Amino acid sequence: MARNSALPTEESDVELVHGIAADDHAAFERLMRRYNGRLFRVGRGILKDDAEAEDVMQETYVRAFTHLGQFRGDALLSTWLTRIAVHEAFARVRRRRRLAALPPDDNDVETLLMADRPK
Repeated sequence: MARNSALPTEESDVELVHGIAADDHAAFERLMRRYNGRLFRVGRGILKDDAEAEDVMQETYVRAFTHLGQFRGDALLSTWLTRIAVHEAFARVRRRRRLAALPPDDNDVETLLMADRPK
């Protein structure tokens, strides 16, 4: 049986990376569509918060885009993106812990509010 060559084939991750490096915005969009669900689930699994998971997903793409030259292809692109998302999610967990450890000080809040008032 002859294979229908008119059917579109899905681009490989390497082809997408080359397209993105060549400033093909549509390639970046295709990459995002391919991995949005995976990256969201990773962030949601760690943070247990949909809004923060979306932020992790967005930050992952920003970091991936700005560091695209560091992707050597030693691992799958999906693995590289997932690793970035995991690092970002755990960084947010650490930030939460630091903020939760700070004792509330009503005087500091009052001082800040007073400083914003016109004299």
